[in-house]
Amino acid sequence: MPQFDIYAGAVCIGHSWLEHRDAPIGVAAGRFVPAPAYALVQPAVLASASGAGPDVALRVLAPDGHELAGEGSVQIVDYSPELGDDAIEVHVIGIEPERYGRWFPTQATGFQDTLAVPPRDP
Repeated sequence: MPQFDIYAGAVCIGHSWLEHRDAPIGVAAGRFVPAPAYALVQPAVLASASGAGPDVALRVLAPDGHELAGEGSVQIVDYSPELGDDAIEVHVIGIEPERYGRWFPTQATGFQDTLAVPPRDP
């Protein structure tokens, strides 16, 4: 399973394998494994979740170095203060179909197969 790096600006703040996916809507999510640099943006991530602070501009780089969701959005959901270090996820929304198919071929093919099935007569 490929590893995706999460950046805040030019700094890598962690990674994920984006193990949860929804091809029809171009979404992938997974456990976020923070790098030491995450501590620099964690207060802003926590504040943005409650609407008290600015959003943190995040991006996800695929193993080939290209952004996974060029026009999409990336969000970190951090419940670690309440639930511990394993309670941080990253959500990537708006992955373009061609990128989705490249990095998650099983899910993309499965979705296309369901579209090819003709509807049943009632």
